[in-house]
Amino acid sequence: MEKMGDKLAPHSRYVQRLMTSSEKVDMDEFRRIVFLSDELPKFANALTSDLDLFVNITSDEVGLNRIMRILGISDNINTILFYPIMMRFTEIMTHDRGRGQDLASRILNVCNIHHKKQFCQITYRHALVLAPDENGCAILKQVITEADEFFKDEFLQLITEEAYSLCMYDLGISLIEHVLKLDFTLKTTQDDTLLHELMAEFDELLSTPDDDRLHKLASKLTSDSDLFVEFVKTRRGSLMAQIILGKSEEIDTGFLAAIKQRFTDVTTDFYAYRIMVRAIYVFKKRGNLKVCNQILRLVGVHALYLTKDPHLGSAMVEEAVDLHNLDCTAFIASGLHCHYIEIAKCDQATLVRLANDEHGNKVLKKAMEVAKEHRVDFFGDIAEKFKPFLDNLRGSLGENIAAIIDSEETETVKDRIVSQGNA
Repeated sequence: MEKMGDKLAPHSRYVQRLMTSSEKVDMDEFRRIVFLSDELPKFANALTSDLDLFVNITSDEVGLNRIMRILGISDNINTILFYPIMMRFTEIMTHDRGRGQDLASRILNVCNIHHKKQFCQITYRHALVLAPDENGCAILKQVITEADEFFKDEFLQLITEEAYSLCMYDLGISLIEHVLKLDFTLKTTQDDTLLHELMAEFDELLSTPDDDRLHKLASKLTSDSDLFVEFVKTRRGSLMAQIILGKSEEIDTGFLAAIKQRFTDVTTDFYAYRIMVRAIYVFKKRGNLKVCNQILRLVGVHALYLTKDPHLGSAMVEEAVDLHNLDCTAFIASGLHCHYIEIAKCDQATLVRLANDEHGNKVLKKAMEVAKEHRVDFFGDIAEKFKPFLDNLRGSLGENIAAIIDSEETETVKDRIVSQGNA
């Protein structure tokens, strides 16, 4: 079988041999170049001129050791090596045979502040790609730990927003637990003594799991509705709650009762809203569809109130509709009845303004989608008013409204053709 080195140009084969060979003659030549200040930059440029070769060398045990040996010799050498690493970041950091974490440590230890910030930035940008990978997750934890407070806050925000998807696999949960243990995260609730002390009790259980104590703490939290809402409205509390959900049916039932008690407070808060989504997933995964349906019915019952919230409330209704639960959709249709009436009474100019307003567009879109399925009469009235303005809506914020009306007309034409064919 032809080896990779056989395909390389002579100069590239020379670079690969010096970087990966354990032969004494090659080791001596490598050391000689390292100690010659005039030759080392030329060699570093040759090393990074072929990115595929460079990536291949980083995945080799000897090759990576020699790259890390060169890193830190001078700021110029660091710059030459740094940018190719950034260009093939995820490939190098998550390579099965690589030691990305060692390379990350070396970069954070020897590179200048500017390069460290860039390394934090690219790690942040690829965080969700790194998290499911064993090597990548280890690097992510390390970078978060060593980042300055600005980047720590950025990572904490990202992980809080993406906790729902991270909780779906063990490495994601371990990442959340790591972030929860950081001093930076602990400080985020220190202004509220009661909340801070309760969270400290939960924090202890991350290091020394104790099921009985966890059940007692969860019960203490969910039995006080005010405390529960304040807890899940914080980034730290939202993360903690999401990794606790799914631990046991008893804990999940307690959380569900607390959510029901303060349903609208939970579903319209930026951080608490994620607990609701997580709870639906947990009960669905457990196969408890009865409880899932109860939660979705709650969304339907509160649909009118929720859709008046321009962001999270509307998102919750959209999430529920996307699950295609018939009972839930029927409740939403009923709950949005007032929206249908209000919208149907609007004149054409008002409807166009609604379609091109960020909040109004969401309410209008959801009302029309549900009306299309459950209140055809209202849908027809609204669509008729929009028809003279469809061309203006296309290419604007209101193009989604035009698409809904267009799709209905297409379906009507298809139905007419079918009925004529059957006649």
